[in-house]
Amino acid sequence: MSVSIDIVPLAASLDMYGEPDKSSAFSLSGHVSIALNSSYSVFERRRPARILLESVLLTFDGQTEVITTSLGYSPLRLCTISREMAPYPPIELSNEGHEDTNEPCRWNVVFDLPIPGWLPASHDFAPGDLGASTQYFLHAQVKFIVVEDHSTSSWSFTTLCSPFRSRTQTLETFTSIALRRFIEPPTDEPAPPRFINYLLSPPPQPAKKDLHIPSEILSKIQVLASVSKYVDVCEGHLPFILRLRTKDLEDADCKRLQVSSFKVDVVQEEKCRRIFETQFSEFESRHPIPSKAMQPPHRPLFSAHHLSDMYQLGLYVAPASSANSMVCITSLLPPGEPGVYHLSGDNHVFAEDAVKDAETWYTMETSIPFTQSLPNYDEVSAEWAGALKVRPSSTGPLYDVAHSLKLTVHCTYDIPDSEQVASAHLTFCIPFTFGRVAPPLPSRDILPALFHSMRLPDGAYPPLPPLLPFGANLPAYSQLFDSQGNRKMDATPLPLYTPRSSSDSLVDLPPSDEKQDELDATTL
Repeated sequence: MSVSIDIVPLAASLDMYGEPDKSSAFSLSGHVSIALNSSYSVFERRRPARILLESVLLTFDGQTEVITTSLGYSPLRLCTISREMAPYPPIELSNEGHEDTNEPCRWNVVFDLPIPGWLPASHDFAPGDLGASTQYFLHAQVKFIVVEDHSTSSWSFTTLCSPFRSRTQTLETFTSIALRRFIEPPTDEPAPPRFINYLLSPPPQPAKKDLHIPSEILSKIQVLASVSKYVDVCEGHLPFILRLRTKDLEDADCKRLQVSSFKVDVVQEEKCRRIFETQFSEFESRHPIPSKAMQPPHRPLFSAHHLSDMYQLGLYVAPASSANSMVCITSLLPPGEPGVYHLSGDNHVFAEDAVKDAETWYTMETSIPFTQSLPNYDEVSAEWAGALKVRPSSTGPLYDVAHSLKLTVHCTYDIPDSEQVASAHLTFCIPFTFGRVAPPLPSRDILPALFHSMRLPDGAYPPLPPLLPFGANLPAYSQLFDSQGNRKMDATPLPLYTPRSSSDSLVDLPPSDEKQDELDATTL
């Protein structure tokens, strides 16, 4: 007799949508398959195999690790969720009636686990097994008792030792779960970009330079920057709108101000940190991670780094350093792209601000490119051990990725009664979010299936699209209900019902005999 188990998730990955939220949860569904087969015998007929199923324990385990030459090794368990799925009392499984077949009999134990919605997406170590990693696993443990078959009378060493063996047997298996995060739920059509507006105030300028623009003039310059709420990490460009104006500035000063150019830079900042015993309470307050008793070394990670034992035993020791974290900041602009935009023509963009009745903005709109590869990554930080690629924005206990737009506006000012020109560089940092866009939903057109059901000849209609998993074309929960569980109002409701006119209900019937007319009248 042979017993085997397997974990079969319903989808290839666990997809989460929107911002990480501690109060939300997503469903991880599938089944644990238990296969039972009778042993093959040359001298006698196969006997039915029977087991008594006692327990089916399923555990979802998430972990994150950081290992670098500067910070050493830091492990952390993100979450652990266990569910017992076997019925009580134990049930008997048997392949009686199918013992002669080569195919095993299978029983599927269905599961549906609620997974916290704040978890960061999966990512692997960089080449060389250094940097940061986040992984998730699904582990199944099945306990059963083999029902003794008293019809056999053969004696063996196994039979003599059977009273001293435990009757309960255990099988274990696991599978890795890829957790993916998307900006928004999938839709039928791509949504237009949504912008976030930042009203920026010029930073204070040092008063040491003689040819610097006076602070009372700079303080009256208003800068309004607009960036997309979310930027697709695979898009390759960042829409950007810059608006400038002055407020409560004298007419003469408005005519002396100029804007010659502005410079932009797309920056990615990665941060790895290590955890200490004294910092664990701080981590618990910011992230709902398991307690210290569930963390290494009290409870080892399910699949720890292969060098973790070396650090735990003290064979590898991180160098003494006061820094508990390491940051790498690099530009995402393509090679050869300076990011400088010069204004052509008359640069006195504020000349009419003081005389205009309505407040208007001087607007500049552009699309900033960014690269997917980082050729000069190693030159930024020689000690950095992260992955050599652009990553979505994320926040985790041990590893963060943040993105920002560095903006510098170059202004000049004609000094009164002088030929000299003062200048100033207004520098701002604008945060934005990189993310992944979910693939669009499949078409909901029922005409292909309708035409094929009519068995039209080949070539009369295009072939059916490939079959999709059940529920793939259903709308996401967040599209139907809000965060409080209330149903959203349809923005485009169906038209109101209008009854047909009496002329529309008349149908010309073919001529028939009286008996048929009487039958039709009786039926109606």
